[in-house]
Amino acid sequence: MSHTYKSALPPSLTPDEGITSFFESFYAISDTPSAHDAYVSSFTPDATLIMASKKGVGASEILEIRKGMWKTVKSRLHTPQQIFPFGAGSREVMLHGLVKYELLDGRKAEVEWAARAELVKQDEKWKMSFYQVYLDTAAMANAK
Repeated sequence: MSHTYKSALPPSLTPDEGITSFFESFYAISDTPSAHDAYVSSFTPDATLIMASKKGVGASEILEIRKGMWKTVKSRLHTPQQIFPFGAGSREVMLHGLVKYELLDGRKAEVEWAARAELVKQDEKWKMSFYQVYLDTAAMANAK
C-alpha cells in the first residue's frame, strides 16, 4: 500500500478550504530532512511551537527545534489519520496519527501522536500561529 498524507475528516465538520491540503504538505515537509526553511515557513513569524517538552516562539526558535528534531533521526514518516475541526469552518483543529522513525544508529520506532493547531491566512497561504504536538518521547529511547 502506498503512503499518503491525507487525513479523514468528521462527516459533518470540515475546516476552512485549504487546511487539509496544508497539513498534507506540512507533514511531507516535516519528513524531509533538508526542508528546514519550508518547515519554518509553515508558521507565522511570531508562532508558538511546542514539540513534546520543547517550546519555541518565533522563526529562529522554531528553526532550532526543527534542526534538533533531526539530530539523531535518519528518516521519519508521518501518517496523519484524522483531523477534527473545532467547528464548521474552524481554523483550530486537533489531529492524530503515527510517525515512524529510523534513528542514525539503525534502531526504529513507531510512535502515536496528537496535535492541536491554530491557523491563519497570510498572503493567501495557510500558516500555523500555534502548533502543539503530544507524543511519548520515551518511545524513542525504547526504539529497537
